[in-house]
This record gives sequence, structure tokens and C-alpha cells, in this order.
Amino acid sequence: MERNRKRNQTDSIVFNGHDLSSLVYCKIRRPVMASVDATFEDVPGRHGEVFKTVKRDGYDLSVDMWLRTEHRRDVAEARHKLAARLWTDEPAPLFLPDDPTRHLMAIVSGSTDLDEITDDCPSCTVTFHIGDPDYRGQSRRIEVSGSAAFAVGGTLPAPMRVTAKPGACSSWRITNTDTGEFVEVVQALTADSIVRLDFATEQATVNGSVAALNIMSDFFEINGRAHLKITGGTATIEWEERWL
Repeated sequence: MERNRKRNQTDSIVFNGHDLSSLVYCKIRRPVMASVDATFEDVPGRHGEVFKTVKRDGYDLSVDMWLRTEHRRDVAEARHKLAARLWTDEPAPLFLPDDPTRHLMAIVSGSTDLDEITDDCPSCTVTFHIGDPDYRGQSRRIEVSGSAAFAVGGTLPAPMRVTAKPGACSSWRITNTDTGEFVEVVQALTADSIVRLDFATEQATVNGSVAALNIMSDFFEINGRAHLKITGGTATIEWEERWL
């Protein structure tokens, strides 16, 4: 019991950039992975079914929380502070103490009713809805000139953000040499041009204006050990690890 009490005193709970640890300690129930929705279809004249599609669903993550209060008269202030830190109008990063180096994008959903308000640490269950089942891990960054090979980290493909200074040229391209996929800016660039590519939102700009792209461009993801090549200048590649 003493070991659990000390652990609860140091557990870190961070949501939307707010550290909740001074207000609550918690107990977490997580699935091994998000629910899997596999679909099959019947084929006339054949036994059984044929596989069609599979995807991981969003889900609710329940976290039991106990207010760090010693007297019932302290509960109101703690409750208002906790509410202010839990409220957000869009999903935000959620770090929990059982997996402190990875986070989920979450938003509070449903009721947060407290148990009886007494002198003995009132508790409630806060339900976070997880729309995107991917865990985000370490933020990574590399500088590229010519070509680069590097470990992506994580267990899932990750989208990149690219900031490039191509120099004076008529076009500029970044290629995944493992797959042949590429994104190519097809417009005149100068020594002062800055190209920004967001592979998650499939947006490309040159000096803040929408860039002209080769119609065969394909915003790809990186996974495992990546091999990239750029046609000129330098580029900064940034991404977050993605985990099952």
C-alpha cells in the first residue's frame, strides 16, 4: 500500500498540455489495441466467407480519478480546476502514467459525475474518446542534402513535414526511393524560396502560397527504415513516431 501511495504521488497525467497530477491520481484500463472491424462477404457456390476489409475503430478510454483533497471543503476548488484542464473543443494529446512516452489524441466524452463528496478523496470516471487509434511517440527530425537513410521508429507508417530550401531551379522533388513515390513542385524557384510540404494534410506551399505540383505527386508515409532523395538544396524532415 505504501509503495502504491508513493507511486500515485508521482504519477504524471498530462492532457492538452495541462499537468493534472497535482489535482488527481488515477487508475487506467486500456485495451491491448483498438477494436478491429474485419468484414467478410459470401461468395456464391463456395463454403465460408472471403475477407474484404479491416480497420481499427475509435474507442472510449476510461480513467478512474481521485481528487487529491483532504477535506470536503477543498473539493469545489479542485473540481473547478480539473474541469478547466479537461475541457477542450477538439482532440488534444493525452499522456497517462502507464505509458509516459507515447500519447493519444483524445477528448472528454460523457459524464464526469463525482462519487459522494466526503473527506476521503472523491472519485469519478473520466471517459476520453479516442477517434484516431494510433499512439504518437517521439518527435523526430533530420537534415537531408542529396539522400538519406534513417530509422523511422514506431510500428506504423508516419506522415512527414518537410521544410526545404531548394535553391534556384525550375522544379524540386522529394522521392521515397524504396517505393518510387514522390512529391514534385513544378514552378520556378529562387535562392530565397522555401518549400513546405505537409504529408498528413497533403498541402504544399512555396513562400506561403499554394505550390504547383506534378499531377503524379503522391504524398507518402515513411516506415521501418526510410530512404529519401531530394533533387537539390537542403531539407528538414520532421515526423512523430506512430505506434499500435
